[in-house]
Amino acid sequence: MNGFKKIWLFIQTPGTLLAIQGSEAKRRHEMIKKIIAGTVIVVNLSFCQGYRNPPAGTQAMMNAGSFAAQADDASSCVLNPAGLVLIKQNQFHSGILGIFSETKYSGSLSSAKKENDFALLGHMYFAVAPEKSPMSFGFGITSPYGQKTEWNKAFTESAWAYSVPYSGEMKFITFTAAMGLPITEHLSIGSGIDINTSSVKTMQSVPWSYITGTPDGIAILKGDDTGTSFRIGIHYHNNPHSFGLVWSSPFEMNYSGSFSMTNFPDRSLLPGPFSGIEKSVKSNFSIKFPEIYSLGYQWNGEKIAIRLGTEFVKYSCLKHIVVDAGPDSILIPEIVKNWNDVSTYSASIEYRISRICSINAGIGFVESPVPDSTFEPTLPDANRYIYTFGTTFNTKKGRFSVFYIYNQFEKRNIQQGRFTDGIYKSSGSFVGCGYTAGI
Repeated sequence: MNGFKKIWLFIQTPGTLLAIQGSEAKRRHEMIKKIIAGTVIVVNLSFCQGYRNPPAGTQAMMNAGSFAAQADDASSCVLNPAGLVLIKQNQFHSGILGIFSETKYSGSLSSAKKENDFALLGHMYFAVAPEKSPMSFGFGITSPYGQKTEWNKAFTESAWAYSVPYSGEMKFITFTAAMGLPITEHLSIGSGIDINTSSVKTMQSVPWSYITGTPDGIAILKGDDTGTSFRIGIHYHNNPHSFGLVWSSPFEMNYSGSFSMTNFPDRSLLPGPFSGIEKSVKSNFSIKFPEIYSLGYQWNGEKIAIRLGTEFVKYSCLKHIVVDAGPDSILIPEIVKNWNDVSTYSASIEYRISRICSINAGIGFVESPVPDSTFEPTLPDANRYIYTFGTTFNTKKGRFSVFYIYNQFEKRNIQQGRFTDGIYKSSGSFVGCGYTAGI
């Protein structure tokens, strides 16, 4: 999770040497050789598992992600719309999640720690169960993708030779409308449509001091878009057994915005290949989001419920990203991603102490789609195990839940022949709560 969004701006060319004169020539020459020795990427985008946030539902998070078969509160609007038929009265559900994450980098000559390690996510749902209609309806507001990564700006300039951004952020909000329909006493189907609104912003230092002898600047790429996606769910329920299957469609966001550079030098100082670049231009780029298959099983006894879940996420849709920035496109070559399809697995148990109180515990495994060959510091993603524990209290005014999730990431030792080579160790803890009530 943790995850994370990024765009690289990295200016390099042998022609830069032509702009260097005087007593600073040797120092700049050495620095430019250092920069050129790195990856010749100008702008690069990436995000968190891969860039997904945790499932947007309190019960789903308490059960390590297993919810497709349970699907018994308003969050089924997104997690399995076929489960809406299980809700017999109008219902409201809301939750908040605090994310505490940490990534430590250790290279052969330097080390660093990712900054801004706290974030908040929220979700809100409404379920409507009309008395005279077999159909049920749901509405939700969630943030299925996004997060932020920030490294120390000076560190990215010195240790990583300006080759990575120091800040990258994706914001993503989804508005969902869904419906569920019973087919038989035990079988139901459902579907939902999403309206997705998203923005991306990245910032990276530009080494003007080594190119034109003027103060360094900051390259800023911004874009936003609104798009749609949808899902279809099936739910089978015959106590004590339940099964759920959900298909979520792939979709693509076409981000339009601007690409700009601060402290833009006098054009006469720019090397020949860059003589036509502009301080600020319009830009656009597309990012593909994955198709997802979710499968769940629940055994629901009088005191104990056992839940199992798995997902298959087709991240292989993200092969590359191309940024069109007009005359500044010369700075932004095609960005190769080549992400892999991955699976997640989860298992959990709920024990009902009484009608008032129950406890949950779960374990899950989340596979990273990012291969070593295209790993980047702004997305220090890795395979991880998750461990969850939570409790729920039922009162006359509703159901209140609190939970804790610990993420145990595998260490990644990246050796690509770049300045960012080294060991990346991540960890993360989530603390959340949720409230559900009839309305």
